Amino acid sequence: MARVGDLMARFFLPALSLTLLACAQGGGGGDPTDSGVVTPPMDAATTRDADAPAPDTGVTPTDDSGVRTDGGPEPDAGRDEDSGVTPPDSGVTPPDSGVMTGCRSAAECDDGLYCNGPERCELGRCVAGTPAVCDDSIACTRDRCLEPSSGSTPTCDYTPDDSRCPGTEICGASGCTATCSETPCRLVATQCGCPSGQGCYLNGGTRLCATAGSAGEGASCSGISSCTPGLICINISSGATAVNQCNRFCDSDADCVGGGSLCTYTLNDGMGGTVPGVRVCSKACDPVARTGCRSGAACHIFRESMGAMRAFLDCAAPVGFGTQGASCTDNGDCASGYACAGTPGTCLRYCDSAGTIGTAGGCRSSEACYGFATPLIVAGTEYGVCDAWP
Repeated sequence: MARVGDLMARFFLPALSLTLLACAQGGGGGDPTDSGVVTPPMDAATTRDADAPAPDTGVTPTDDSGVRTDGGPEPDAGRDEDSGVTPPDSGVTPPDSGVMTGCRSAAECDDGLYCNGPERCELGRCVAGTPAVCDDSIACTRDRCLEPSSGSTPTCDYTPDDSRCPGTEICGASGCTATCSETPCRLVATQCGCPSGQGCYLNGGTRLCATAGSAGEGASCSGISSCTPGLICINISSGATAVNQCNRFCDSDADCVGGGSLCTYTLNDGMGGTVPGVRVCSKACDPVARTGCRSGAACHIFRESMGAMRAFLDCAAPVGFGTQGASCTDNGDCASGYACAGTPGTCLRYCDSAGTIGTAGGCRSSEACYGFATPLIVAGTEYGVCDAWP
């Protein structure tokens, strides 16, 4: 018969400049009367006898040679003349004055920030660090590094930005998705309505966004957000001790995964009512191979209590110790791989080929695989139990 899963309610140098001087022309070997300056021919109007007084014109003429022509002393042959021309730039970089404004240790370079990486001191100069990388691999979020309020460990912040998505899509936990049609968020995968890094969960009958858990379908769990988004942590035990497992939210059977898994369970809201707009899948497993369930649970075959009365598979607890032929009152008295069948109840081994004799269906050579009065057929397999063949 269908069961109602119980929700978990727990939370959660300055350089010196140099003046370059032009080298002197002359002053070396050669004719000592050579001034080193070539005097161009004088204009006829300015030619005069050396003993004659020079007319006073009021102007001291010069020609391009830099030689005075006003009767003053001629330039000394061994002396540099100022040509009136500024020497060209030699292209030589002035040498370091020896004053250093660099560093001797990394501590002198530290800017007090962590997100831009630790600065280094290399060859007396500070070198920038390598910035921290924040990337959640979701294109529509704005990723940034946040400086720590205390300590030395920065954190990453990933802020959804709907403007990075096309049309009316929004930035959700897995990227751009269609606008969320459910408020405040959608429980069934693919979820929507929650920021990146969060999932939509139930707290009683209330939907909320919480930090995404990591436990997968069928795994043990301990709180409402311990499972990955799209899953819910429910108690699968009918006994006094809770056995919690992650099961999948669903709207229809198409949302369930694995043969024999159906969208069949409703959820109670903790106040005597049911949670509207969502159900939970059973967990696909194999009762004969005894696989698919977490420790502390066993795979069994169930039937819907209404409607089409379809058979389905699921994990259940507690798990007993009864094996072939042991008396029982329900499946919880039997070991994994056994069902409590008949009246009075007897633990009998599951088999997956009803109507066959011997080992073909998973029974012993002296046994047959007996089907049920109303066949239990799941994903094309008719299950039964092993019992003695007369």
